[in-house]
Amino acid sequence: MKNFLQKAVIISIFTILNFTNISMKVIAGEMKNSVKRISSDIATGNSESEIPLIELSSGYGVNISFIPTGEIVEKVWLDNPAIATLDVDGCLSGLSKKCDSENGATVLHLRRIKPLKFEQLPSSNSSLLTVVTKGDDKRQIYLFKVAIGDKTPKFNTIEITPNQQELNTDIFSNITNINNLQLINRGLFVAQQQRLISEESRLMSRIKKFLISVKSGEQISDAALDSGISLRLVNRLIELGNESYENIE
Repeated sequence: MKNFLQKAVIISIFTILNFTNISMKVIAGEMKNSVKRISSDIATGNSESEIPLIELSSGYGVNISFIPTGEIVEKVWLDNPAIATLDVDGCLSGLSKKCDSENGATVLHLRRIKPLKFEQLPSSNSSLLTVVTKGDDKRQIYLFKVAIGDKTPKFNTIEITPNQQELNTDIFSNITNINNLQLINRGLFVAQQQRLISEESRLMSRIKKFLISVKSGEQISDAALDSGISLRLVNRLIELGNESYENIE
């Protein structure tokens, strides 16, 4: 009886470990696709789109990266400090005693906190975040709406991209959206067969939204940006589609 109980305990431990490993893999898979890319036109208010919304959930921080644009963050204002804390990856005026241009901040990190009470501030679950940056030839002002969220966030990093998104010209030149769609659909089928993308994943829902936008006539770069997927992913699906046709031939 004693040996039976010992074996049962060992089996239970291995079951728990295996389940934990599976859970960790699922979480890691979601984290790979947790970057949302927003063009600087949208974030600076120079487009018809609304300013980006950042929802802060318990236990999840959100990064805002200006690395793709090459800009340095000079100043930040969080109008309602009662709902979030702010940190940076480098030096920022007001958050550091000594500051020089060589160690300028390029990434901001927002984290939700238990709401504080300030007698001078009205109670609110949202805030305006203003970011002043400096590039090679100009300074810009970025605006974000920060709010408290109740759901697991769809992304944990926002990347600000240049207005003219660099495309893979070897793939996108001299071919139409129709040809691209055929290759992307074929590549998506291959990715599902190889279990690289799950039908039930949030990434799949974003890809489907992207495909609908392209079918309706939207440019691939714009559709990818609006749907929250990277051009690198689009390029990879096209490559998989091309490879599958080459194998058939």
